[in-house]
Amino acid sequence: MPKFAHVSDLHIGAFRLPLLQSLVLEAFNKAMDICIDREVDFVVVSGDLFDSNIPDMGLVNAAVRKMSEVREKGIRLYVIYGSHDFSPTQTSIVDILESAGLFTKVTKSKMDGGRLKLEFTVDQRSKAKLCGISGRRRGIEKEYYDILDRQSLEEEPGFKIFVLHGALTEFRPKRLAQMESLPLSLLPRGFAYYAGGHVHERIEGIEQGYTVAYPGPLFGADYSDLESSAMGLERGFFIVDFSDKVEDIEFVPVKVCEYEMKEYDAEGRNSVKAQSDLQEIVNNSTARGKLFLLKVAGEMSGGKTSDIDFQRLKNTLKDRGALEVFINHTKLASKDYTAVRVAGGDVHDIEEALFREKLGTINVLNPRLKGEAGVRLSKDTLKVWTQPRLENEEKGTYDRRIAEETLETLRLEEAFS
Repeated sequence: MPKFAHVSDLHIGAFRLPLLQSLVLEAFNKAMDICIDREVDFVVVSGDLFDSNIPDMGLVNAAVRKMSEVREKGIRLYVIYGSHDFSPTQTSIVDILESAGLFTKVTKSKMDGGRLKLEFTVDQRSKAKLCGISGRRRGIEKEYYDILDRQSLEEEPGFKIFVLHGALTEFRPKRLAQMESLPLSLLPRGFAYYAGGHVHERIEGIEQGYTVAYPGPLFGADYSDLESSAMGLERGFFIVDFSDKVEDIEFVPVKVCEYEMKEYDAEGRNSVKAQSDLQEIVNNSTARGKLFLLKVAGEMSGGKTSDIDFQRLKNTLKDRGALEVFINHTKLASKDYTAVRVAGGDVHDIEEALFREKLGTINVLNPRLKGEAGVRLSKDTLKVWTQPRLENEEKGTYDRRIAEETLETLRLEEAFS
């Protein structure tokens, strides 16, 4: 019986810390080794193979070595862009690696009479047929679904897989209720399997005849992913057995490290007591060989937040053998110390809260620049502006690249029309 693997959201290159970069690659290598051992016919990557369209070449080289090994075993890889590794203005690393024959994009299409016609890619080994629509920033891929020629896709016979990178309203987790999503009604019907990406949680289900699966990331892309993993969210991918229909969907865990997470509520305690309690927590930890996450929140009754020596706590944990230490104290405050306070779990939450606060004070007419839409647009623009210069990239080239991506992100011709 033929079978395929479904992975998503690898985000190779997402972290700056070398340790975390290596763990992302280790998760990818483990997943591919399992695919080889289990003799899958092909692998579907539903977006965000890389965390940017032009990632660190050292990390790309490491990933290419493993993908080459997979291809040498006769296992083909089929991919789509995610919202991270897509670029409207530059050739993406995904395009380069496809040109090198490492994998095949399944997003080939053409316009016909104002309708978007997708072309199927047929896996010669299993005869499965694949097509899909890539993810883009701010979920503007919805425009493609609006003009999609669904009839021709639905009439195609055989075992069909539709690959997408975006949340579906009917399958969106409650905690991600604000995430942009597409209704199921925009998808073509009659596909045996809908391979989803972008949502960083594991989702499996059947709704209105659609068999939809999101494996979530193999490791993660930011602090919130690490926190979810530390709280017990299992990471991995799917292996799907099929005939003329899906016979079985198996979630295959991929684990590359251990976690330990502690939370401390400083509410009503002064800074001296909080420091003492936190020191006791780290002294009693079992951090050796683990990623250690410490979350500190609450309003202290006395002292300043700066009285707490977080570096000392981190050093203690590193001395006790922690692989790496992440201390989140963005929700810690004190009655004795007045400062700007923004509720948030990590830097992304803080950015979002600040944008939401400031946008509420600005009078704008265009709905894309107000409310949650404005917050998302602000975050996307900030991400473009904070991209570093690439190695050997001249300043003029860098400036032009950032300007082009900013214009694409803002879609100024629409925002001010």
